[in-house]
Amino acid sequence: MEYAPIVLFVYKRLDHVTKTVAALKTNPEAKQSVLYIYSDAPAKESDAEDVETVRKYICDLDGFKEVIVTERESNWGIEKSVVDGVSYVIKKHGKVIVIEDDLQVCNQFLYYMNTCLNEYEDEKKVYSITGYSFFRSIAENDGVYGYTRSFCSWGWATWLDRWQNLKRIIDKRDVRLVMGNKAALDNGQDFSYLFMHQYKNGGVTWDVAWYFTCFANKGLTIFPYNTMVNNLGMDGSGVHYNDPNGRNRVESINDRKKVTFPLSFVSLEKSTKDTINHSTAWKNRTFSKKAKMFVRFWLNSIEILVAGKKSVGIR
Repeated sequence: MEYAPIVLFVYKRLDHVTKTVAALKTNPEAKQSVLYIYSDAPAKESDAEDVETVRKYICDLDGFKEVIVTERESNWGIEKSVVDGVSYVIKKHGKVIVIEDDLQVCNQFLYYMNTCLNEYEDEKKVYSITGYSFFRSIAENDGVYGYTRSFCSWGWATWLDRWQNLKRIIDKRDVRLVMGNKAALDNGQDFSYLFMHQYKNGGVTWDVAWYFTCFANKGLTIFPYNTMVNNLGMDGSGVHYNDPNGRNRVESINDRKKVTFPLSFVSLEKSTKDTINHSTAWKNRTFSKKAKMFVRFWLNSIEILVAGKKSVGIR
C-alpha cells in the first residue's frame, strides 16, 4: 500500500503536540508515512517562547519515513494555514490525512485511514473519512461504521478530486440552500446556526466551508461508531474550543476491535437517526436555548438576504 502523507498543524502547546506525535508513533504505518508539520508564527509576543519550544521539538522528530517542517514567518491563523497546507500536500500526493495538535489517535488509525483512502477512492459519493465519533462508545458498536452528512475535522482524510471542490467563497445562493435544507444539514449538530452566524460576521471557517462543500456536492463522510480519536483540546488551551470544565474526550481507544475490511456499514438513514439520538451536545441544551438559536438562525438568514454581504470567504 502507498501510504498517504500526514499533515499536522501545531502552534504553541508542547504538551498536546507530544501526545499527538506519541499516539501517531504507536501506528506501525507511521514509519512508512511522510509527516508534514506546519508551525504557525506567534500571533502575539507572549506566545513567542512557547512557539519556539514547539519548533525545537518538531525539528528533531523521528519515527516517520520523513518529517517535513514548514515554519510560518508570520501568523497565518488556523483557517488560512489549514487550507494552504492541505492544498499543497494533497496536490503533491493526491490524498492526505489531517490532524491538529490536540488529537490523540488510536494505534489502528493510520491503517483505517489508508485502507479507506484506497478502498473508497472510486466511490465519489464519499468525500471524507473521519476517525472521530460523537457517539458514546459501547461494546456492541465496536467494528460498526456509518455514513454521515456531518463532516468532522478531528482526524480526517480526503482526496484531491474532492478537496479541489472546496468552496472558498460563499454567497447568497448558498445561504438559500442552507435555509432550505436546515434539518438535513444539522443532523443533530449546530451547522446551520454556525453557518449563518459566521456569514453575518463576514467570513466562514475552513471546516464550515468544507462541510458545506460536501453537502452541496451530496458528499458523505465515513465514520466509526466507536471513536478512534480522543480530542484533548477542550481544556481551555485552544483557539476555538475553550471549555472551562475541561471536558476532553478520553477513552481507551487502543482497546478497539481490530479494523477489518470490508467495513460493516449501517445505512445512511440509520446512521443519521443514530447521530441525532446520540447528539449529547444538542440534547443537553435547554428548550429556551434551542428556541433562541432557532430564532437567531432565521433572523440572521433574513438579514443576510436583505442587507448582508453578497459573498464571504474563508477567513
